[in-house]
Amino acid sequence: WKVAGGGRWVLLGPNGSGKTTLLKLITGYNYPSRGRVVILQREFGHTDLRILRSRIGWVHYDLRNMIPEYMNVLDVVLAGGKGTLSFFEAPTPAERLRARNNLRALRAENLSVRHFSTLSTGERQRVLIARALMAEPEILLLDEPCMGLDPLSREEFLDSLSTLFVEKKEMTVVTVTHHVEEITEAYEGVLILNDGKVLACGERRRTLTADTISRLF
Repeated sequence: WKVAGGGRWVLLGPNGSGKTTLLKLITGYNYPSRGRVVILQREFGHTDLRILRSRIGWVHYDLRNMIPEYMNVLDVVLAGGKGTLSFFEAPTPAERLRARNNLRALRAENLSVRHFSTLSTGERQRVLIARALMAEPEILLLDEPCMGLDPLSREEFLDSLSTLFVEKKEMTVVTVTHHVEEITEAYEGVLILNDGKVLACGERRRTLTADTISRLF
């Protein structure tokens, strides 16, 4: 599987197919038993994975429950620039501006003074992505970002992602899902996994065929 810089890809597959395992490989939290893994021109076994991880933003469901309840949205985003869950330092004007710009890119700037614990599921997802952007990652991994969203909230969230992709053209994005309807035209490629194996991989229009989806589900 090869993804060019600035690529937009989806990992599609049912539960237990290996999607999250593959994300852990990309981030260096799992290590391959065979084969080669090269991320951002760095090959596993010949690079410091701690440094590599600092160039990758990973937004996953469990992160929502790790944010302290007392934190407001702006501080949650600012903490992302430090790679921490809490923010204890006085932010600089430049950091505040960047945090607000990231929220605006996700259409969430109006949430900045709200407590994170009071947000809806969709609002939390937007804030967590804005948080990940504070570290200016070269790769952004979104692990089932639409989980728990109702149909309307899902459409609004996917629309805001499309806007973000336009603003961050240079950033590579990989989104995990097991819902075909979440794969918008903003994505160019799809890697389909089933039972830990690749069922199909390639351009979205050629990969998402009726035959492939029937075999998958």
